[in-house]
Amino acid sequence: MRALKEMEKSLDLFTLSRFDLHKFKYNSESEDGVSERNRVDMFVGFVSTMLLLREPCDLHKFRFAGYYVSHFDFMRSWIPYALKHNLQVLNIVHVRECSVSPSIFTCASLVDASLGYAVKSVRNIKVINLPSLRRLSLKGTHINQHFVDKLFWGCPVLEFLNLEQCHRDFSIINSQSLKYLNARTWSYCRGTDKRMDLINTPNLLSFCDSICPNLCGQKLLLKMPSLTSATIYMAQCHFNWCENKNSILIGLSNVQNLKLSGLGIKEFLETELSHCPEFAKAKDLSVDGLCLSCHFYILASFLNHFPNLEKLSLYYSGCSCKVRVPAKNSLKIVPFKGKKLKTVEVTFSKSDKYFPRVVKNMQDCTKTSRAQINMTGLCY
Repeated sequence: MRALKEMEKSLDLFTLSRFDLHKFKYNSESEDGVSERNRVDMFVGFVSTMLLLREPCDLHKFRFAGYYVSHFDFMRSWIPYALKHNLQVLNIVHVRECSVSPSIFTCASLVDASLGYAVKSVRNIKVINLPSLRRLSLKGTHINQHFVDKLFWGCPVLEFLNLEQCHRDFSIINSQSLKYLNARTWSYCRGTDKRMDLINTPNLLSFCDSICPNLCGQKLLLKMPSLTSATIYMAQCHFNWCENKNSILIGLSNVQNLKLSGLGIKEFLETELSHCPEFAKAKDLSVDGLCLSCHFYILASFLNHFPNLEKLSLYYSGCSCKVRVPAKNSLKIVPFKGKKLKTVEVTFSKSDKYFPRVVKNMQDCTKTSRAQINMTGLCY
């Protein structure tokens, strides 16, 4: 009876008729976080019987969550079954040190695929033919240029691409259908990843990327005329920022929402300010990682490239500068000239003793505007 109750909790079947199996959900962990082998065996046998003995039906959604390789081994026969029965949504989470069959990339009915860490290598994927795929998410995979080219060729309607914590070995993206791209890499300071030199996505609306000095080349071509939202993370390492004449921000000048963060934001802004474009459409700007006590003058100069800015969000966790800049030696803060600024939200650390200086800097910068300044103190 206990095993049957666990089955009822973990197995969620909607519209279980002889013609339609709309949703299948399995979670291999029990409530106490420990899976008993015999209970799992009974569950696997029950599911296999339910699936394999049924008459042909449509399996629209398949979701698997497990934390151990043994969990994934149980379901290796289930995925091929799902692929043959008009699978539309495939979601595999938490599974590591395993690999799914390349046949997933030839499922004509698949619309949404979130594969987590289940794609260990893209080298085994010889053919990609996903005419219906609109969303794809991968984690921790080494992505090369050959795979990217095949992906966009075989997925003509792909709109959402999330490459989370992936090793990036490609520098060119060409897609007419892509609308959301998250290509933030996790090894930006190891010198093993490439920076994207060409992004030709005329319909892209949202873009997320990470920038590091050792990734910066001398050419950069961003063709994203429809872009409305961009998030850039600046890493900090021992390399020097290159004098890149083709500013990274030039390709983002038409965004409405811009988020900048990372420990290397000071060096990034100092390099970009000399050829920074005007963000005429931008209404929302978020900056996280810049020391507002020592280097507020950099932010003040950057703000004057946003004439129509309405909301400014600043995150300041305290001064961590190796060489602190005394107030008397700090460069003069240029007042913000924008007339449409309505709200300034500052999130700061309550334990930072230099925060009063940040308040004064903010007052000097926004003294010509009527913006409402909201301060939120957090305990870091």
